[in-house]
Amino acid sequence: MQQTKKTHYAAITIMLLAVVLSLVQFLCNRSIWLDEAMLALNIINKNYSGLLQPLDYLQVAPIAFLQIEKVLSVLIPNSEFGLRLFPLLCFWASVYLFYKITLILTKDAKITLLAVSLFCLNTSLIYYSSEVKQYMSDVFVCLLLYYVLLKEYKNNTNRFILLAVLGAISIFLSNVSAIVLSTIAVYLIIEQIKAKRIIYLGLAIPFITWAVVFSFYYLRFIHNHPSKDAMLAYWSNCFMPLNVFEINFWDFCFNKIKMVFSTLLPFGNLWIVALLLFIIGLYCLIKSKNRKVLLFLLLPLVLQLVLSAFKIYPFDLRLILYQTGFYIIILSIGIMRIINLSINKTKKQWLAWLPIIFPLIVCIDMLKNYPSKTEEIKESIQFIASHIKPDEKVYVYYGAIRAFDYYLKTDKVPFKNQLVYGNGHRGESKKYVDEIKKNTGMCWILFSHIHEDENSYITNSLDSLYKKTLFYKTKDSEVYLYNLVNKQ
Repeated sequence: MQQTKKTHYAAITIMLLAVVLSLVQFLCNRSIWLDEAMLALNIINKNYSGLLQPLDYLQVAPIAFLQIEKVLSVLIPNSEFGLRLFPLLCFWASVYLFYKITLILTKDAKITLLAVSLFCLNTSLIYYSSEVKQYMSDVFVCLLLYYVLLKEYKNNTNRFILLAVLGAISIFLSNVSAIVLSTIAVYLIIEQIKAKRIIYLGLAIPFITWAVVFSFYYLRFIHNHPSKDAMLAYWSNCFMPLNVFEINFWDFCFNKIKMVFSTLLPFGNLWIVALLLFIIGLYCLIKSKNRKVLLFLLLPLVLQLVLSAFKIYPFDLRLILYQTGFYIIILSIGIMRIINLSINKTKKQWLAWLPIIFPLIVCIDMLKNYPSKTEEIKESIQFIASHIKPDEKVYVYYGAIRAFDYYLKTDKVPFKNQLVYGNGHRGESKKYVDEIKKNTGMCWILFSHIHEDENSYITNSLDSLYKKTLFYKTKDSEVYLYNLVNKQ
């Protein structure tokens, strides 16, 4: 009992650490980058009813998520903080829900502590806790529904009603809700069959509610969506090939397995070790015939792979973020299994401290780039603002346009100089140079979200023709000032 208390307090400490780490990431207020900017522009440019229509810039997001983001963007106007607040709150809630779910599923305080440590220090989760995207709400929705299903009830009818209501809301809040609700439906049916007492009316309450609400949502917001073909093309590498006899199928499997254990679970070059420990954890669950845990943790993975095979929903890092906890629980079971066997054979109790190695590996990886920064165009804009003169132009590279527009729209671009928006010329880099050369006089060139080495080609070409008077480089963004009149 004393040991259980210690692990409980340790888990609470780790969860508080996760709150602090995510809050620091949030407060560092990194620049909006391309993907965020495209969604953020929809949120701030459209009214509430406009967000019920197909979005601009080929963006797709759950309707309730968009409405919440709109409310917060109005309450905290012209600020990334308003747009990133909801994902942060979702992460905080997810940390607690994951702790409760892991304890219910494993009934083991040590496994729970290890799993919570790996979850709370996860690089991807902390990063997406301050991303203007719906991926953290996917995590929250999944864990909330699982917790509502697993917690104890005095009256089972309350359970069915609560699942019906929250499941219906989740359809509007998360794109993965259909996968999660399908898993819960399978669990409820198996549970009733095993109990040899099928409560048809009880099952009908959530099942009919979910079916009606999802049908409405599908017909109103998904069916014949104008961005469908563009989305299929964009995610083309994230759909599992159907033919197992083709090399593409095995390439897909290898790449996605590596993605899960090297990036989603940030073990980097040690991903094979993490995979082996995951397999050991999987073996332990199968051997113990713990079908409930296997169902909860693996069915969403299987369902999403099937959906990806039929090109309905892709299988990629951002889109499986909600599965992070599932892999962590199985991995933690595998780690504790190896350590317990080692302690039993060697009788060396100090081996019990070995689980701390794995959270430390994750933590070290996180600290390499913490707080995370991506495409710091805001710093480049500030540099231009502090040096620009009234008669100078600003050429905005096409990859930087959406993020620049966001800061222009939110009054974060203090200069009023002439702006020239570049066009995309992928594979034809000379056209960029020809386009820039038309802007005679002093001209700033702002880069962000750079495709391959297009910036190097452009600046090298201009260096051979014109005088470069200023330049500034920051994380994934850079800016140059050229005199497009005076030759070298």
